[in-house]
Amino acid sequence: MVQYTEFQTVVMAGGKGSRMTELTGGKPKCLLPVCNMPMIFYPLNSLQKAGFTETIVIVTENIKREVGIAIDKLCMDIKMELIGIPDGEDFGTADAIRYIYDKINKDLIVVSCDLIADIEVSEILNSYRKHNASITALMLPIPKISSNIIIPGPKRKQKPETDLIGIDNRTNRLVFLASASDFEESVNISQKLLRKHTSFTMHSKLLDAHFYIINKWVVDFLVYNKSFSTLKGELLPYIVNKQQSNLSKSTSEDKNLSVIAMNPRDDIFRFAVTNDLDKLVKKMSAFNDHSYDSEKVYHGDVIKCYAHISDKFGLRTNTIQMYSFANSKVPELSLFDLKKELISPLAIVKTSQIVNSCIDEDTLVDEKTSIRTSHIGPNAIIKSKTRIGDSIIMQNVTINERCVIQNCILCSGCVIEEGSELRDCLVGAQHVVSSGTNLTREILVEDNTLMEIE
Repeated sequence: MVQYTEFQTVVMAGGKGSRMTELTGGKPKCLLPVCNMPMIFYPLNSLQKAGFTETIVIVTENIKREVGIAIDKLCMDIKMELIGIPDGEDFGTADAIRYIYDKINKDLIVVSCDLIADIEVSEILNSYRKHNASITALMLPIPKISSNIIIPGPKRKQKPETDLIGIDNRTNRLVFLASASDFEESVNISQKLLRKHTSFTMHSKLLDAHFYIINKWVVDFLVYNKSFSTLKGELLPYIVNKQQSNLSKSTSEDKNLSVIAMNPRDDIFRFAVTNDLDKLVKKMSAFNDHSYDSEKVYHGDVIKCYAHISDKFGLRTNTIQMYSFANSKVPELSLFDLKKELISPLAIVKTSQIVNSCIDEDTLVDEKTSIRTSHIGPNAIIKSKTRIGDSIIMQNVTINERCVIQNCILCSGCVIEEGSELRDCLVGAQHVVSSGTNLTREILVEDNTLMEIE
């Protein structure tokens, strides 16, 4: 197995799940179960399979202990250093990187805890190395969800976040990055960009996977310029746009200019320095990344952003829709070794009517019970004469006698009393559904669960 010495990795796991608060009322987002494994397992597994032996995991201080216990139970080979950022402060992803800056001494790989992708990390690293990029971002096809799939909860129009991603057709240079919501009807493209990149595609159906390889100098710049709070929304669009700027002659020649005295428009070029060896290689090499004009390699740019476009499956589990879809899709992916038997030997199962389902440890499934295409978490109690299909049952859930649970998500600690029928419903953490309830397409949560709004 290859071991990488030129990169450090960070898994961002401090997000509160503000687009899926119905699910995160009783559990940190990064620990929500996907096929009975905590969500954070999947990016950690991708890094481990790629050959990384250690990583930093960033969480908020208030969940640090809970996350630590959960990842210890995974018994993974990759060594994890858990770092807690302050709870009360509004920390974005860029703020979090700034917070751990003293631990960063190499180029940085940043991965979101909600990324589940069937990818080869080595291919992305090679794309980055090939051009000594400033930033390389992984782009995936937006997953296609059948219109026949019903998402638990009331009918509502899913309004997906759409990015406008401009990628050079010849070189894969990332030349434009913005949210479609930033524009009303039209998008203005600078003439300078059009002259430099004469053939590029503006994509609206690519998923920014939130898997970034970031050059160390960009991290240094981020620490100097504290105006950026987020990577995706602020830093990346800024760096991508700066590719169209030229390094001013005065800035390039005056190596003794202090950071304080810099022109704010030129300050980034103080960090984007090409070393003497790279200059010599470029001078002696016949390589050119473009053949359609007489410009020198990379158009003389010292800031170079690239998109690595993969045709592999991937998604971000950051909405109820994508969370539900992930639980149905992950079992089909070949790269994931979940290291679990479908039915834990520590579960007590008194029925034979179990089809394509996972049942976790210390769960009791009583006799005359049917479970199909579902994931049952640990410490659950499912009493007799109950039918469960196409559902996600989290830990410590109790389902009493003669219940029907179809295409539902039941969150941690909830109780379904006897004789209830729930179809296409979401039941929040610790909620109690009274006996004889018959509901379709409802969300049942405690009043304080939905307070987090983005």
